[in-house]
This record gives sequence, structure tokens and C-alpha cells, in this order.
Amino acid sequence: MRGKKRKRYSIRGKMITVNMGIMLGALLLCGGIFVFSVFFIVSDYIHHDMDFFLTTTADSMDSGLSYLEQVIYALRDSETVMEVMDKSRNGRLTGEECKALEAAFSRAVDISSPDNLGNVQTPLVLEASLFGRQGDFVSTGYYAMPTSEKEAGAKVFREVCLAYEKEAAEEGAGYSYQEKEGFLYLAFPLYNSLMDKTGTVLFKLNKEALDKRMEELAESYPGSFWVLCDRKEKLLDGGNQEAFWNTAGTKRETFEEYRYEPFRMDVGGKDYRVYRKLLPMELQVFLGIPENHAMRLMYSSVRIYVLLIAVVTGCGCLFLLVLIYRLTRPIEEITHKLQAVREGEFETKLPSYDSREFHEISEVFNEMTAYVNNLIKEVYEKQISIKEMELKFLQTQMNPHFMFNVLNTLSLQAKMDGNEELFRMISTFSKLIQAKIYRSGEEKVTLGQELSYVEYYLYLQSYRFGERLSYEITVSEDKLKEQYIPKLCIQLLVENAVVHGLEPKVGNGFVQVKVYRQEGCICIDTVDDGVGFGTDGEAAKDNAHNHVGLNNVHHMIQLMYGEAYGVTVFSSPGRGSTVRIRIPENAGASGKAEE
Repeated sequence: MRGKKRKRYSIRGKMITVNMGIMLGALLLCGGIFVFSVFFIVSDYIHHDMDFFLTTTADSMDSGLSYLEQVIYALRDSETVMEVMDKSRNGRLTGEECKALEAAFSRAVDISSPDNLGNVQTPLVLEASLFGRQGDFVSTGYYAMPTSEKEAGAKVFREVCLAYEKEAAEEGAGYSYQEKEGFLYLAFPLYNSLMDKTGTVLFKLNKEALDKRMEELAESYPGSFWVLCDRKEKLLDGGNQEAFWNTAGTKRETFEEYRYEPFRMDVGGKDYRVYRKLLPMELQVFLGIPENHAMRLMYSSVRIYVLLIAVVTGCGCLFLLVLIYRLTRPIEEITHKLQAVREGEFETKLPSYDSREFHEISEVFNEMTAYVNNLIKEVYEKQISIKEMELKFLQTQMNPHFMFNVLNTLSLQAKMDGNEELFRMISTFSKLIQAKIYRSGEEKVTLGQELSYVEYYLYLQSYRFGERLSYEITVSEDKLKEQYIPKLCIQLLVENAVVHGLEPKVGNGFVQVKVYRQEGCICIDTVDDGVGFGTDGEAAKDNAHNHVGLNNVHHMIQLMYGEAYGVTVFSSPGRGSTVRIRIPENAGASGKAEE
């Protein structure tokens, strides 16, 4: 009984499996080590950036609240305020004294100052009031208000002031923060030079201004939190602060240990980067960013390297597959030819190979099939009729992509061989041909693009003429390079100057392209010191010197911009030529000048 036929694998398959395994293993190992190293290096930078963001955000809050501190100092430094407030301790103020106090108070507060607005352009202090010991009251506000609103606001200020006085008397409080009707009120004592209390300063704080200072935190790092509280840990404002505030009571020692730098903290089962900063007016702020943002940023940073390694691996695999297929192609051909002989095709032949071993196999195989075929013809065939067949070949147009691929391959080979001049020459020729083929549907290009085509052309011609040809391209203003002009119009004039001006000349030649603005128009001069011709100062259309390119450019410009523009030739025999293009300034892509 015959056993089962054993499965056999092709040499090509084995080569692909072994080589791909070795290459993928090496690339993945090296790539993994590289990405792992970059990951740890980037980690330090990302944590530094997060800490910097926390500190700068806290500093923004600090700078806004510093305005309140500045107001207190300004009131203490105001002689009028302190003098009138000292008088109020002994009795009610007169009308004149109240007016003087109100004016001095408004100047000291300066509620419309940029310090009150901050970088969020929203006032932090909406109203400020000053209460004397005898109930005297002056105030100033950021917004103008009707009398009814002023009276309602004054009533709230009196309630806040009374609550503060009561709290100060019972508990010895030096300040008081109270929230009423969605606003935050701060009551702070005002002392004279002898540190005697002369009155109470009240601020109506805009919580919206505080929130705006923290908007960037939430936008840049979703899931972050911030908490504003006083030194007694009374919560005043915040965002997404519930989990932190429930945990903060157990972390006081940690806060004191890391008072001046960010630290890691577990908040509600998640790791946060937390920063605490002491603020003016007996306040403090806590800010926190989820640590998982660091992981996301690190992933974003190394993702490009992962993609690069994947691309390199893919290209390597593709190259290896192509190489193995090319190396094993003779084996596949020999296998197919043997199968053809088995089926009776004795005229089949193997091609010649570059490899010595395969070349010998090909010769022996071809000799064998020829001998067998002759034997069959002698025994079984008496007459051989030879039929002539006409083969028709379809002419195919070369695909431009194929042509550019060939040029790119040639330039790459020149680069690899160290032939920089040949590499640059082929690359320049490729770019010039691309400009004529791929931009064939465009009537106009920018002046900068057109000058690059001129540069390509002159560079190629410099190889032909050698030291006989030198050139220069100048533009008076870089802004002119953004102007649109007819495509290849300058290149045609430069080509005309080289072919008709410099080529017949004995000796060295020079071509210059100058672009400048003149009387609301853009002028482009193509100057050469060639043989010249007798048409000095004439329009291109009047030139009978058989320069078809000049005439074409002239007619094209007049069709686009009107008869006031075109090409003018300045030339005389033996003295060179100057060909000037004149087009309107600010002509857009549509070809029409702006009015």
C-alpha cells in the first residue's frame, strides 16, 4: 500500500519564509529598542511641559488677584483716603468730605485699569466699596448702573460688611469671603499707618473672570480640575473639583511638602499631576492634570517613529520579495518548460541566463529538446510546411509617469555613484519636462515658479556651453514672485537669447533676467550680449528676424492683458539684445488686473 504523498514546498517559498523571518525579527528588535529609548527620553520633556503649564496657569491667577492687593496698598498710600477715614472715626463726614473720599477712592481703585481686565479681557472686580466706622459708604463700579441697581448693590454690600464685622468680632477673622447671587464678595480691613482699623474695603468679584483664566486648562487637558479656596480651606470656586475636594482633607502633609512644585497625587482612583500655589488676599489655588495625558502625548510623539519603522519594514519586505522573485525566476521557468515537454511541446526553449549554472542548464535543455524534436520529425513527419505569419505591432505612447520614473531612476543611480553633476542635470531636466507636461492645463504660474523653470533651462545649457555661458537672475522684491504670469513666457525668451544670440557668437556670452516694478507695471528684461539684430525699440510683432517665440509670447500677453502690454525688443547687430515683457501689476490668476 502506497503511503500518502508528502507535501513539498518550493524553493522560492522557503527562501521567502527564512529571509522574511530574519529581516522582520531584526527590524522589530531594533525598532522596539529605539522606540523604547525615545519613549523614556520624551517622557521627561512631556512632564516638564505639563509642570510648566500648571505653574504658568497658576501665575495667571496670581497676577489677576494681585490687582486686589495693589488696590489695598494704593488706598493706604492715598493721603486723602486715610485723612478722611481717620475723621470718620470721630463722626459723620460732611458732603464735601464724602465727595473728596469718593474721588480719591475711585483713583486708587482704578477699576478700568488693564490689571483688572487681565489677559482674558473680563473685569475681575465689578464693584468696590469702602465703609467707614460710622457707616459712611463710597463705591465705584466697572459698569454704569441705574439708580435702582446701585441701591440694591449697596444693600448687598452693607449685608456683607455687617456679616464680616460680626465674624471679626466673634472669631477675630482678618478677612471674609462670601458668595451672594452668583458673585464672590471679599471684605478686607483697611489700616492706617499706626495699624489702627479705619474702615472696611469690599470687592464684588466676577467668577466668570476667574473661570476664563482657567479655560485653557480644560481645553488643553480634558478631565483636569482647579480649585480656588482661602487659607482656611473654604471652597470659593473651581471646575471639576468634586473628587479632589473630597480627597484634599487627607493630603495636607503632601501639600506642605510639595508647596512650590507639582507632584503626583491619587484623586478618585486616578493619578493626577497636582500643583498648589499661594495667592494674594489669603487665597490659594490647586490645579490638576490627569497623568494619562502624558501617556497620550508620549504616544503621539513616538507614533511617527513607529510609522517610520513600519514603512521601512514594509519597504524592506517588498524589496526582499522582488529580489527573491527575480533570483528564483529561472527555477520557475525551468519547471514550466519541463511541464511543457511532458505535454509534448518539444520545440520549447529556455532563454539564456546571466548566472553560469542556469546558463549551462539552459544550453543542455535546449540541445536535448532539439535532438528529441528532430527524431520525432524524422520518424513521424514527412513534409513540413512552413507558413509565414504577419505580426502586427500596436504603437503605444510612452506614459509620462514611466518616463519620469526612468529619469528618477537614472538620477538616483547617478547620486548613488557619486556623480553629483549628472544627478543634478537629470533632476533639472526632469523638473523642466514636468513643468511642460503636468502643467499643460494651466495658463499661468507664479513668477517664482517661472523663474525656477528658467533656472532649470539655463543650468542645462551651461553644461552644453561650458564656460562660454554665464547667467544671472535678479528680482527687485520678493513679493513680485507671487504675481501670476503666462507659463513658460520667460523661458521662451531666454531660450531665444541663447539659441539666436549666444550660439552664433564667438567667445563667452552672458544672459541676465531682471524683474522689477515700473509705473504700476511689472517689467521682465531678458538681456544678452550676443550677436543682436536690427530691431531696436520695436515691438515683437514687427520683428521679421524669424524669432517665432518672441511673436508668440507677444500675442499671448496681448490676448490676456490687452494691447497696452506685450513684448518690446531693443537690439542692434553686434551689441546684444534686451527683450522686455510688460504686464499689469496685481494681475490675479484670472489674468485681469485689479482696478
